[in-house]
Amino acid sequence: MKRLLSLILALTFVLSFAMTASAETVEEALQAASTMTNEELYALAQQEAAAGATLNFYSTTSFAEKAAANFMEAYPALAGKVVYAEIDDGETYSKLTNQIGSGVKDSPDMALVQNGPDLKVNLLDEGLSYNYFPAALADVVPEAYQNPTVVTFINSLMIYNNKEGSVGVNNVWQLVEPEWAGKVFFKDPTNETVNLNFLIMLTSPEWTEKMAAAYEAYYGKAWESTEFESASYQWIDGFLKNVNYTFTSASKIASGIAQGSAGNMGIFVFSKLRKVDENDRPNLTVLQFENDVNCFSGFMYNVYATVCSDTDCPYTCALFINWLLSEEGFGGPKSWNSSQGYYSPNTTINKPEGLEDQAYTYWADKLVFEDLDYIDGLGENYGPIYRFINVRVSK
Repeated sequence: MKRLLSLILALTFVLSFAMTASAETVEEALQAASTMTNEELYALAQQEAAAGATLNFYSTTSFAEKAAANFMEAYPALAGKVVYAEIDDGETYSKLTNQIGSGVKDSPDMALVQNGPDLKVNLLDEGLSYNYFPAALADVVPEAYQNPTVVTFINSLMIYNNKEGSVGVNNVWQLVEPEWAGKVFFKDPTNETVNLNFLIMLTSPEWTEKMAAAYEAYYGKAWESTEFESASYQWIDGFLKNVNYTFTSASKIASGIAQGSAGNMGIFVFSKLRKVDENDRPNLTVLQFENDVNCFSGFMYNVYATVCSDTDCPYTCALFINWLLSEEGFGGPKSWNSSQGYYSPNTTINKPEGLEDQAYTYWADKLVFEDLDYIDGLGENYGPIYRFINVRVSK
């Protein structure tokens, strides 16, 4: 009897310790996972699945669903153990902050999210999620994209209706001229954080200098103003006055431009061209492929992976992120690399031939890139910039 009691007490202690460790060491598990091989992670992921864990993940990009399906084919013991749910950018952080740690059934174990500053402030800094990056890829993924971990880049480009020929735009300052009023379609930046971040990035020292140079090239005189703080602020003001907000999604902008009036232009997610009816697709021209536009021809933003602090499958999350960063995981049937407009931070992965696209390096000096450090570092200066933009959108 004493022996049985001792055994029960010992098992209770072990179970209690295991439960405590599971609840308190997700961050440690991810740290350990970062130096493991995929084979080691797969073995641990199978143990998590056998214990009843399912990796539920949110994503702002629908291609992640196919990536998850391909992942389960590659790791068949995890079939049915990775469940995708699409989340709208505007509700991402409210949902995650409410659900992480709530104990709600099927709450997320990880997420693929936009807007690095909100990720940092709402999740990482609060300990609601952790970063994970595989050490084995440290030499092929630039350090700037390792913490927080970027799994893909997405670009939004200037694309116009060519039914009456070229619009002849080769300098961004042309888009603030009166003839473009109502002809530039753009998703409301106060409802789409990546669009907002694009405009905020223009206020950085680097882009302020570039905007002033483009102004001088177009108008033939140096920029000066008593009304605006910089050339960038003047461009934002003029651009937003010309923007047409009729369409509320990138897909609708793409189709609307293709079916609409000649000469209309949109700035929208490049990959959404796949949503355009094939009969209308010839009506669209990617401006950068026609002209090397002075200053920029669109913008590039990041999609980050983050692991929720209450997950019960950290090793499965780590293996899945490894997969997303691999050539096999980023590619594969109907996944990110099979479409234009998606680019891996893994520098060994190139775009396949046959797409109407170029490699990530092609866009490096042609687009406005989101910089988490600049936006996050604005501090109290963020509010005035946001209000400057918001007032002009609401007019």
